[in-house]
Amino acid sequence: MKKISIITAICVVLFSFETVSAQEVEEVLPITKTEASTNQQDYKQVKIDKLSEIIKAAVEKDFPEARISEAYTDKIGNYKLILAIGNDTKTVYTNARGEWFDPNKKG
Repeated sequence: MKKISIITAICVVLFSFETVSAQEVEEVLPITKTEASTNQQDYKQVKIDKLSEIIKAAVEKDFPEARISEAYTDKIGNYKLILAIGNDTKTVYTNARGEWFDPNKKG
């Protein structure tokens, strides 16, 4: 009878230890959601010479020292432009009317 009590006690201790260990792992490895995956739309590259004059004029007006090195469009008509300014690059977003926007802001 003593052996059964000792074995039962050992099993209880082992199972208790497993439960505590599993809880600690969950706390150490939290699940996080990245903003890049939720805020970015799919853009497809377009030829720079196919951009409308409105887009080109907006770049010339607001970024006079820049040249468009790459252009992308999404399925609703917004544009992602990579501008070359000297040795630097800048990514800007515009709609078809040449109005700049921040894709990470909602509303």
